[in-house]
Amino acid sequence: MRTDHEELCGSSYGNFCLNGGTCYTLPTASSPFCRCTENYTGPRCAEIFLPSIKNHPGGELFAALLASVVVLSVLVAGAFFFLCRKGQIPRTTSIEHGDTLIEANSSNGCNKITE
Repeated sequence: MRTDHEELCGSSYGNFCLNGGTCYTLPTASSPFCRCTENYTGPRCAEIFLPSIKNHPGGELFAALLASVVVLSVLVAGAFFFLCRKGQIPRTTSIEHGDTLIEANSSNGCNKITE
């Protein structure tokens, strides 16, 4: 945003501002200053401006959604493990064949073959 007191630098400061910045002077200032384009910052527009995730309205929503999915996954896995360990999900009977113990009917995910 240009004010009434600033003037374009002219040819004497042709390459003063970098990365597409516009050079201005003020009658009361001894050195020029730059107005940078959208992705640059700094006194001469030499630094790349990287917006943080907080500057984007969807960034906080995405982070909250991701955290919720992770917590929900951990809770579901913990509940499944707890129910299998406590016997709330019915296990099938074991059949003994020699030295090998085989659990029949492995349909619920808690059953496994043990030797």
